[in-house]
Amino acid sequence: MRGSTESRFPTFIFGILLFQSITALWSDALASDAIVIRTGLARIDGDDLKRHVTTLASDSLEGREAGGRGGKAAAAYLRSVLKKIRETSRLPMEKTQEFGRDYQNLLVLLPGSDETLKHEVVVIGAHYDHVGYGKASNSRGPTGQIHNGADDNASGTSAVLELIEAFASLETPPARSIMFAFWDAEEVGLLGSKHWVANPTIPIQDLRFVLNIDMLGRLRDGKVITVGWRSAPGLRPFLATHNIANDLKLAYQPQVIADSDHYPFYAAGVPSIHLDTDKHDDYHRPSDDPDKINWDGLRRMTEYSYRLAFEAANRSDFPRFRREALSEPTPSWFNTKAATSPPVRLGVNWDLEQLRKNVVVVSQVTPGSPAANAGLRPSDRIVRLGPWKSGTADDLKMVLQTVKNPVPIRVERPGVETPIELNAYLLGNPVRLGASWRDDSALPNCAVITHVVAESPADRAGIAAGDVVLDMGGRSFASSEEMRLRVVSEKQPFHFRVERNGQIHEVVVELIEDAQ
Repeated sequence: MRGSTESRFPTFIFGILLFQSITALWSDALASDAIVIRTGLARIDGDDLKRHVTTLASDSLEGREAGGRGGKAAAAYLRSVLKKIRETSRLPMEKTQEFGRDYQNLLVLLPGSDETLKHEVVVIGAHYDHVGYGKASNSRGPTGQIHNGADDNASGTSAVLELIEAFASLETPPARSIMFAFWDAEEVGLLGSKHWVANPTIPIQDLRFVLNIDMLGRLRDGKVITVGWRSAPGLRPFLATHNIANDLKLAYQPQVIADSDHYPFYAAGVPSIHLDTDKHDDYHRPSDDPDKINWDGLRRMTEYSYRLAFEAANRSDFPRFRREALSEPTPSWFNTKAATSPPVRLGVNWDLEQLRKNVVVVSQVTPGSPAANAGLRPSDRIVRLGPWKSGTADDLKMVLQTVKNPVPIRVERPGVETPIELNAYLLGNPVRLGASWRDDSALPNCAVITHVVAESPADRAGIAAGDVVLDMGGRSFASSEEMRLRVVSEKQPFHFRVERNGQIHEVVVELIEDAQ
């Protein structure tokens, strides 16, 4: 026999107190992180970004050609800024990694604060070189003129400088170490990052995450090219979660190509994300000047990069590289499809003019259809169909997809004084949500929408193919099968958190009662 209530009472109280203590500690930790994040964000200064870009993209640096006078002058400017940051922080001295034809990577390693995690490293990098005066091999013309490269990549280089200052200003560094890298000779074949991967200054197996920043200066309509999100499980929700104002639209690219300094790390098996604000008419032309930079956009992108890096450097674990990413094709669900036409279940056409007024009048009945078999006629006005009773036309269309047989129908018929009661047996099977979904190993604990039926509850709520469902009712999914079971068994309305284009939205799917 179990002990009495009295004997169990102290244990019960202890359990409550323990839970409250854990909850309080967790809340304190979240609040502490929020304060630290704000502290770092406050050091990201729009005027400093503008000063860095304007200096790096000035004519005096002659287009920052790797190995040339301008490239060396750019490296000297970076050192001068780092020296100034060191005067007010504990920022370590940068290291120079020389290679090739007078090329030089500049590296700053900020040690982590956690004894267990500080040997693990997050890399934040940007290339600081450009194409000098421009040649036929690297310019889109005209050649022979200074290509200042304000966006490519004075913008990303300036962002990394501000990130260094932000992290160096923290009283306690992040748990993991962060290596800030200014890569040289990117424009001549990713030579700086390739050289580091071939000659690492820290064990490459200690790298947990690489954030490559290239061309952040032309943010337009919030669009951000986002590459590498399949290189580790869960990176896409990670990227979306830190788009806290939903003001960025992440344009996810399913494949990774060797077009910037993320690629050598990606090919070496390190989870890697590349961000840029997309190419433009001034790309690799002399007209890529500071006056074209979106300064507010550059600041927002730098702040976004800070939030990503802070989380990567502090979370207790970070997902490992997905080897499948190196060879897998683009997922079949990736290219968004419009909602498909709903299946014909009743077999009528509506009087569209009346339907726009939410008056449902039959204009035509298909011979041999469920409508014909039930006795519906042209000019009948439907006032009830299953659970639908003189609601909106959109409600009726949804009910037609979700209602089970047999379906009671009430009509008002011209010349007949009292309403007529009919029963119909609709074609096909009813749906509950009106969507299909699947698992994806790059998106654990999520479900990816692959197909939506037009006029279904899912379509009406705004769910679309390609959406990533993060959770339902605040609970994530162990598998797509779990989502199916919950949709079938749980009461409506369904509360989903859905991610699309890096933006997370709360979506409520409501059914009409008795429609299922």
